[in-house]
Amino acid sequence: MTTFAAILAVLSGTAAALFAYLASSHQQWRAAGRWPSRWRWWPGVVCALVSLAAMLRLLAPMEAAFAWSILLMLAASVMPFLGAWRALSRAGGAP
Repeated sequence: MTTFAAILAVLSGTAAALFAYLASSHQQWRAAGRWPSRWRWWPGVVCALVSLAAMLRLLAPMEAAFAWSILLMLAASVMPFLGAWRALSRAGGAP
């Protein structure tokens, strides 16, 4: 159960950062631009809350909040670089 909660926390936290990046107007992941939906930020919020709930099952509240914020900051820092790499490879440049 602990392993499942840890995997759920990491995967949903990473998905939250990805969905938040896809909702951004300057994202480069999708060639068509950001999601057209008016509520495009909801999937990221839901995934972030699931990640926080899983972290709270693993750690004490203060440690869980700290680990959760570090996870989201790390994943959110990587997403623009992955988006730029994807846009470059889509344009036919060197990956």
